[in-house]
Formats: sequence, C-alpha cells, structure tokens
Amino acid sequence: MEKSKRLLSLDILRGLDMILLTVVGPLFWAVNKAWTMPEAVQLQFKHAWGGFTLWDIIMPLFIFMCGAAIPYALSKRLDEDGWATSAFWKHVLGRFALLWFCGMLVQGRLATLDPLQISPYNNTLQTIAAGYLIAALVMLVPVRALRVLVPFILVGAYGALLHLHGDYTQEGNLAQIVEQKVLAAILPAGSSAFKTHGYTWFLTTLMFGAMTLCGAQCAEILRGKGSAGRKATTLFVLGALLLGAGWALTLAVPCIKHIFSVSFTFQAMGWCVLALALLYVLTDVLPCRRGWWFVTLYGQCALTAYMATHFFRPALDACTKTITQGLPRFLDKAYMPLANVLVSTVLLTIVLVIRRRLRARPAEPRTDEATGEPDKTGTAPEFKSQLMEGAIAARFQIPGVGEQAPAPKSADEAGSQAAHVKTKLKIH
Repeated sequence: MEKSKRLLSLDILRGLDMILLTVVGPLFWAVNKAWTMPEAVQLQFKHAWGGFTLWDIIMPLFIFMCGAAIPYALSKRLDEDGWATSAFWKHVLGRFALLWFCGMLVQGRLATLDPLQISPYNNTLQTIAAGYLIAALVMLVPVRALRVLVPFILVGAYGALLHLHGDYTQEGNLAQIVEQKVLAAILPAGSSAFKTHGYTWFLTTLMFGAMTLCGAQCAEILRGKGSAGRKATTLFVLGALLLGAGWALTLAVPCIKHIFSVSFTFQAMGWCVLALALLYVLTDVLPCRRGWWFVTLYGQCALTAYMATHFFRPALDACTKTITQGLPRFLDKAYMPLANVLVSTVLLTIVLVIRRRLRARPAEPRTDEATGEPDKTGTAPEFKSQLMEGAIAARFQIPGVGEQAPAPKSADEAGSQAAHVKTKLKIH
C-alpha cells in the first residue's frame, strides 16, 4: 500500500453519518411534534424488525468508516517488512480499550456500578472496537487476496449458521439464542442485560468484522496505484454488486438490522461503498472541497459528538433549558422542542470547535533559559541544542555519531584544522 494523505471524503462521510444521528434525527422528531409527518416518513427514522430504513444505515456506516480509516492509521506503524511494531499494538489495543470503555459508559450503564444493570456488550462503539481489532489482525496478512477473502468467509459462516439453525424471528434466531446463553454464563441472574430487544452482539461480531474489513478494502483501493477515475469506477461497481446481492438475497433471507442478516449487511455495505465513491469523486477528484466545514467538524470529532449527545446528554439538555427558558413567552409550546434542538445543536457545535482547536493547538513557545526571551525556534531546549550542533557540524564538516573524520594529510594541517574549528565555534 502506498502511503498517502488522508482523503477528505472519509471525514465528510463520517461527518454526514454523525450529523444524521445527532442533528437530523432529533430535528426530525422535533418537527414531527409540531407538524405530524406521514407514517411512511416516520418509519425512515426507526429500526423496524425487517426492511431497510434510513435510520438503519447509521451503525453500519460507522463500522464501515472505521475500517476505511485503518489502512491510513496503521500502515505507518508497520516496519519495512510489513510486520507490526510496538506502536502498532499500542495504537490498536489503546483504541480498542477506549471504544469499549466509552461504549459501556453510554449504554452499558457502567457508571451505575450495579452488577445487575451493567451490560458487557451492547453498543455501537463496542462493535467498532471489535471490528477494529479483527481488521487490524487481518491487515497483518501479507497476501492481498487473502485479506479480500476473509470478510466473505466471515459473512458466509455467519449466514450459514443463522440459516441452518433456528429461524429469523425475534426470539428464535440463532444469534439471539447464543446471546442469551453467553449472558447467562457471565452475568448474575436477574440482570437487565438479558432484555436485548432483539439486538445481538456476540455471534454477530463476525459481521462487524466483515463490515470493518469491507471499509478497509475500499481504503486500500483508494490508496493503491491507478488513476482516480479507475478507483472511482471500481468503487461504484463494487457498491452496485453488493447492493444487488443484498436485494437478491432477500428472496431467501429476511433483511433484519437487529441481527445483521446477510441480506441486510450486503445492502448496507453496498450503500456505504456507493456513498464513499460519490464523495470521493466530488471532493477528491473534481474537487469540490469548499463548504464542508460543518460536516468535517463532526467527522473529525465523531467520538466527542457521540459521547456528548449520549452519555453527557443531561448536561447538554440542562444548558439548553437554561438558554431557552424565556422562549415560551414568545413561542407556542408545540414549537419549543424545535427551538431546543436548534440551541442544543449550536452548543454541541461549539464543543466540537473547542475540541478540534485543542487537538490542533500548536506547542507553546518556550523561553530561552539564558536570556529569558521567547525561543523563536519553538523547539525544546534539548532539540534546539541538537539542531545547533548539527548545523555547526555540517558547516565545519565535523563527523557525526558513527562516522569517521577524514584523515588529515599532515600533522600541520591537523593542527591548523583544529584551531580553525575552535575559532569558529567561539565566534558562533
């Protein structure tokens, strides 16, 4: 894989997904309270058992985008032979632990410290963590063909297990049966985690890994050799094939998001690949790179936005309520939810702006210990000393570490050279 800069289309697609979750969804339901929308429109913002809605794409797209970021984040942490370095494992395991911990805080009720309420595995962030770990391990496979084959093996194994054992009802599917047995083995009786509402996680991890690998393979296509037009065409064809396969599979396998049935997963990945291909053409090929500030803000600070709107939701609502407490005097009660969502979005955007600026904040200027004035180079004293030594060595041809000085032609020349260097060092 060639090392290249991160594509703008990746941040835009992740940002659009996050905006759909944190802004568009709440805004829609606020509008729905003021002006009731048709049932068919409302259904697009729900997770129904069976079928494919707009709201269903959010979680698969997050998992897909996690995979798309992996080649960019991890390729630079491999050595020249493609083997994992300590930096590779530190990054992978650190990211896995962070996402899993945040997932348990958001929906795992870890903060309650109550064993009967804590759920070990039931959040999107944890699915991203699991898929990230799987994709990182597969990335170490040196043969590209095998890396492409692995996600199909995972999908085939999961699909065969669900199709041959149990059915596709909410309680009778194999993924749900395995879910209950695993929870019974690791949790005390009476735990609230047994109420899964049809969602499955443990066995379905096979599909999470496959979707992450799908994103990683798309990123490898974009980072590989070839013209931009050829890369875009490849993605469009791949997305169309996946989407068509998903539609065809519905003849035998119901499209169910809760258990990520094979037909649903193929459709979801098809839409994800097509969306990435379209944004790649718009922003990285044409390019139409202006006007994406708001979207890229949410894409680059996705985890912060997710935590702010889920785990820290009460604090965000309290701030919103304080700001909008006088609006009922001028607005009808039916429009207050809409006003609250708009104010909440502004507050969340401010938080993300602060978060991004803190991450991109340059190092503070250091003070020169001798003069007390700011160090104009902006480097640490030790590094500054190394730079000065290197500049002097280059200027006067002083050998570096591991190098041998050229032998002088005579003793007189050696003494003259030493005196010359000494004099120049004093001057500098």
